[in-house]
Amino acid sequence: MKGKILFIVHDVYQKDNYFPSGVGYMAACLKANGYEVSVYCQDIYHYTNEELAEYLKKESFDIIGLGFLAARFKETVVELCKTINSHKKDAWLVLGGHGPSAIPEYILKTTSADIVAIGEGEETLVDLVNCKVNNGDISKIQGVAYNINGKISINERRKPIRKLDTIPFPEWSLFPMDEYTTCLKFYGMNPKDKSIPIITSRGCTNRCNFCYRLEKGIRFRSITNVYHIHNVR
Repeated sequence: MKGKILFIVHDVYQKDNYFPSGVGYMAACLKANGYEVSVYCQDIYHYTNEELAEYLKKESFDIIGLGFLAARFKETVVELCKTINSHKKDAWLVLGGHGPSAIPEYILKTTSADIVAIGEGEETLVDLVNCKVNNGDISKIQGVAYNINGKISINERRKPIRKLDTIPFPEWSLFPMDEYTTCLKFYGMNPKDKSIPIITSRGCTNRCNFCYRLEKGIRFRSITNVYHIHNVR
């Protein structure tokens, strides 16, 4: 059975639209494993929650994924999760990102989501989709917290992906690339050209007390691997 996943990129209520790199990388991993992936761009088109509800009524998914930072939780995510929960049918609502990863139990209690993916999501989401479509045992999946009938469980933490070269670059075809704001301009750049961010490393060498680090240390893609991205048009 082929898994079907929907990523929702929530609205940030601004005119500048920056490419959602995290979703792009996770979508690429899921596609590479043969799963069907869709992206609902609230950020680009400013769809309302009511419009999202109508979309969900017409479609069915195995997993609905939503990532966010803590700053957007109260003002956006809580109501958005209510809408998703009311129309998700049999799908699992999976939350991820820096916000949920730091406080998974609180997030599960506050949103009534099914699962929080803690830390990097590429391998975790593949395992979750496989578990969902094959009626597997979620207690054996690393890097998740989950809520079953009001009982919250937190599984063993998943180790970071050491070789970043194994992660495919974003699945550009799923996104309205012409709609994204240029993230960097430089001298001599054609006004019609655009730039978008790519992730060449993960982690940080510092330990700032005001910042939540998903993982200790820092990891890099190889120069050769990053160079291949010049073929993107």
